[in-house]
Amino acid sequence: MAVEHALLENDLETRDIRIKNLKEDLLDDRISVCGDEQPVEQSAIQKGIMEKKHWLRNMLKESGPPSKILYVDDKPVGQILYLPESSIPFLKNPDPRTLHVRCSFVHLAQQGKGHGKALFNSVVNDPKVKGNYDRLETVSFDPPGCGLSQTAFWKRMGFKERPEGKPHELEYPLQGGLTRPRKNNPKPVKEKGVKIFYEPTCIFVHQFNDKIAEAVTAVDPNVSVEMVNMWEKPEEARSRGLIQGCVYINGNPLRHSIFEGEEFKNEARTLLNLKN
Repeated sequence: MAVEHALLENDLETRDIRIKNLKEDLLDDRISVCGDEQPVEQSAIQKGIMEKKHWLRNMLKESGPPSKILYVDDKPVGQILYLPESSIPFLKNPDPRTLHVRCSFVHLAQQGKGHGKALFNSVVNDPKVKGNYDRLETVSFDPPGCGLSQTAFWKRMGFKERPEGKPHELEYPLQGGLTRPRKNNPKPVKEKGVKIFYEPTCIFVHQFNDKIAEAVTAVDPNVSVEMVNMWEKPEEARSRGLIQGCVYINGNPLRHSIFEGEEFKNEARTLLNLKN
């Protein structure tokens, strides 16, 4: 893909490929990148879309564009989502020199054509990024149905595993060396019921949360379940020491995820004080 480097704006263009910074009038394009290939008519996904649009509007006003969109023949087919660590309201002592790259996705039919690399390079070469940040960090994940591995992609782009970190905790230094990741060590509290802490950064978050709620209520149909948006209630998340989403049962943070099947159910059963 021959890139016209003469362009001085933050948009990267060729004859039929463009990368644009997110703006208010491009919100539907941004949402469609992730939603076009999914059953977005589901109520949980519609709720996620509404929350994400609200979050994106706030980010545009407070921190500038948090995303770039890649177009092929005027159709939005790729995106990258990023945000300053200083904008995350529930983090203690955020580093103003760190930029979080949350995710990147290109339509399955467009993968393997260099579009993901072009999106990433458009962030790295953005003058606002070069001048204001020392490092990019990401927590990679490989959800089913999304094609190429994000973990492998980020490593090809130059991200490295962080000292004393987990394999999916990756960093891309712009200046200086690698740093240690924050430790995720959620604190227990005194409360009853289930609380699912989440961020409104993905349109599928409520679909995922509903699956967690269904799994927990399958163990105890009478337990109360509350969803907590960590961006709207940052004090509650911060007081628990959360740096990412978390499920609490009777005041105890779960150590196993819903993807761990029986281990998740057994831990939930124990925390709900039920016998096997």
